[in-house]
Amino acid sequence: MYDAYLYKKDKELKTGLTRDEIARAVKDESGLLWLDIKAATPDEIDMLSSIFHFHPLTVEDCIMPNARSKVEMFEHYLFVNIFAIELHSDQEEELRTVELDCCLGRNFLVTVHADNVRSVATIKEKIGKHSPTLEHGADFLFCSIIDMMIDNYFPIINMFDDRVDDVSDDIFKDPDQSTLNKIYSLKNEIMFLRRTVGPQADTVNMLIRGGSKFITPSHIAYFRNIYDNLIRLTDTIGTSRDIITSALEAYNSVVSNRLNEVMKTLTVIATIVMPLTLLASIYGMNFKNMPELSSKFGYPVVIGIMLSISAAMLYYFKRKKWL
Repeated sequence: MYDAYLYKKDKELKTGLTRDEIARAVKDESGLLWLDIKAATPDEIDMLSSIFHFHPLTVEDCIMPNARSKVEMFEHYLFVNIFAIELHSDQEEELRTVELDCCLGRNFLVTVHADNVRSVATIKEKIGKHSPTLEHGADFLFCSIIDMMIDNYFPIINMFDDRVDDVSDDIFKDPDQSTLNKIYSLKNEIMFLRRTVGPQADTVNMLIRGGSKFITPSHIAYFRNIYDNLIRLTDTIGTSRDIITSALEAYNSVVSNRLNEVMKTLTVIATIVMPLTLLASIYGMNFKNMPELSSKFGYPVVIGIMLSISAAMLYYFKRKKWL
């Protein structure tokens, strides 16, 4: 399905365009056409080729998922594919990306995506409320969509930054296997964010420095602001990555120290029990010529010796600060 917006210089906005009206709007450079396609059908894919005359590689990029963001310059349009970061739901904190393919011409912008993109929906809502976004041209509309998309990154990355802090606190309280699982989960998600946000910054930087004829020089400042935001996000992600790496090392250190404490306690117990075991084994040999066996006070004397040895060893360990 698609939504089509045609803006005329007399501030007339027309929506719900037919295929023929879209074809005429592309040829009319006095207006601005925005065609947004979600989950493209074969007929809508054909529009990209027959009406907009996009290169076959561009059409293929709009159909097939891409792994990385990129910019490609063609004679009558600029192709850019970028990625929105979305949560699966409000309750879940699992991340996913939604690819947005954009074709920017002098008098048109075509956006193609397989799923909902919040920034696109927000811009549509603004246009419905008579926002002046369309008055400044196709490149400003394109910039507004990207800017809104990057703004949506901040609360998500801040949420993961808070989760990193929480895990760091858990490590020094009561670390267990679930804490380790959280650390590895956060590490994977932060790597996912880094692989997504980093290339986006390179893409926007190419738009700034590429000297594209489809971007008005006066609008470069807006793209530069988007690039600055992406650099800030990249720095935040890098900081979180360093913290989570340190958290993993701290977890291993805390668990190792805990294991050392347990081993120290067990070693002390074993050391104290060794002479007691020796005494018990000597008097448990049952030889006939052992005078202590017939002694009336043999048993309490041996128990007393054992207690004395244990007390002496505990005193020695505490004096040496081994306990």
